Amino acid sequence: MSESYFELAEKLAARPYFIMKLRDETTDGAPIYLARALEIENCFGQGDTPEEAEQDLRGALVDFIEGLLEDDLYVPEPARLVKTERTSVDSTVTVTNPNSYSVNVNGENSYILSIHA
Repeated sequence: MSESYFELAEKLAARPYFIMKLRDETTDGAPIYLARALEIENCFGQGDTPEEAEQDLRGALVDFIEGLLEDDLYVPEPARLVKTERTSVDSTVTVTNPNSYSVNVNGENSYILSIHA
């Protein structure tokens, strides 16, 4: 029996995407964390901590990728780190993937950038 879209989506979502986490506030001023994979647009997670936001994102990635597979659409590859200009809290990085998609991220807005292999 062939792999279901869901099973394949679980495997693809577990790949080492770059995860950006941002501390924000709700409309009533409570702190909240948002997370997104830089390579996949319009897929987000949220939580009370950076870890909860990433966990929520991981579940959302499975659902999002499953939808892409069902619609026979391209699933973006994980990016690779191209360069870092500094290694401080205010660092700037550029990430890219084989399709020449690149994102510049800077530390001015309290972003946390992580990758999990």
